[in-house]
Amino acid sequence: MYSLGIDIGDSDVTGVVLEQQRKTVVLKACATLPLQDVNDPAEQIELLCRQLDWREGVVVCGLPLSLFSIRNITLPFTDSKRIAQILPFELEEQLPAPIDTLLTEFVVSRREKTGNMVVAFALEQHLLENLLTRTGSSVDPDIIVPSMVSLAVLLTRLEKTWSDFLLIHTDQQSCSLVFVLDGQAQLYRSLAYPEQLAAHLSGHDNGNDLPVSDVAVAREHIRHLCRLIEQSLQYFQIEQKENRHPKRIILSGPLAGVECVREEMASVFSLPVESLALMTDTALFCGEGTGAQQEEQQYGCALALAMQGFKRPEINFRKERFAKKRNIFKTRRQLQGALVTTVLLLVGALGFLWYDYHTLQQRNQALGDEMTAIFQQTFAGVPVVRDPFAEMQARVKSATGPASPSSPLLHNDRRVLGLLTDISRRIPSSVHLRVNRLTIDQETVVIKGTTDTFNAVETMKSVLAGSPHFKSVQIVSAAADKADKHGGIRFEMQLLLEDV
Repeated sequence: MYSLGIDIGDSDVTGVVLEQQRKTVVLKACATLPLQDVNDPAEQIELLCRQLDWREGVVVCGLPLSLFSIRNITLPFTDSKRIAQILPFELEEQLPAPIDTLLTEFVVSRREKTGNMVVAFALEQHLLENLLTRTGSSVDPDIIVPSMVSLAVLLTRLEKTWSDFLLIHTDQQSCSLVFVLDGQAQLYRSLAYPEQLAAHLSGHDNGNDLPVSDVAVAREHIRHLCRLIEQSLQYFQIEQKENRHPKRIILSGPLAGVECVREEMASVFSLPVESLALMTDTALFCGEGTGAQQEEQQYGCALALAMQGFKRPEINFRKERFAKKRNIFKTRRQLQGALVTTVLLLVGALGFLWYDYHTLQQRNQALGDEMTAIFQQTFAGVPVVRDPFAEMQARVKSATGPASPSSPLLHNDRRVLGLLTDISRRIPSSVHLRVNRLTIDQETVVIKGTTDTFNAVETMKSVLAGSPHFKSVQIVSAAADKADKHGGIRFEMQLLLEDV
């Protein structure tokens, strides 16, 4: 299974391709390209996919925090579905854009008995629509999330023994920070660099590459950035009444390897600062020629996004009208497997039909041979028997002669028409009678039908008893017809014929 993580930053686009081989995850390829406009990364994404030789698999696209409106909200609900329903109404008065032009998602930052504190993300729909429309020819993301959410989730899973930390992703033009307490991300913020800092750090991999004068100026701007980060943390702690502080700082991004950045942050915050080492912490196996180990911090977000492709995401902006149309077969291998299975089933069905046909032929042949043997034993001297059943019928008929005509059912004046005429003449016209069945044999006449009253049944019995054709007349049954709305009587009458 393959997974592609695409991290769209404020200044570049980074991609990582992973392959899951049972319990081992292998880094197959990675690349990064500069980005001119974060609102229109389609061309660079298409070029990135070509460089990575991307074919098929799960695609996870991460967006920078600068594209989102982020709010911390406490809601008196614990059910996720209920929170998703009420969240747009809670954000409506807090966001500058109309809520019907935004797409919202959330992550739970703190769970309590009376409700949950959530971090809400709002993204303008036209940005998402433009991204999906422009990149549709090269790649169709399965998951779209803020990049820092995937990175924070992955780190909280790895940092179980020390779960209070500040994650700072340093880009060329901005930084994103995540404040994690008790293994849950509490704060997401994006801060733009001062222009002077971006100018001094751009294009340098470490502090030793900078001239002495530039290093001094850069350190001053880094201290200014640290004060901005401190202000964001203090504002959050005051607003949420939170007294706890991070115990260490984790740096990621292109500038995480700049020595002066690490030194100044450690000095200002008085905390240990370490660079991100996801490849080591996740026991990732790097393929030959990937070149990712030398620039591990730069690929941190893209690597976390690619890892997200192997698990169910906590949030996904591909929903509602932007939901991805699901295909029955996601990959070419699945399609090939389905075709092979279908062919095997067809071959099995045809084999079963042939076996059944062959078995029936054998059984038919055995019965034909048995009938031929019986015919030849019965009628000796017949050399060739083509159809034993038809030939045996013809010989039996010729041996018995033509069939004699059957005797009439009734004789003389007791023929059927005479009996029917006598019955019809004796039943008075005042009796409403409907005959449903009338049967006549050598001994009895049975009449089944319906009439309007029980008295009518008795009347028919008495008039028919006076006929010389019948020895006796009995009412077998008489009951109200439940199916008749007018209250009819269903009856059966048996008339015993006189001896011939």
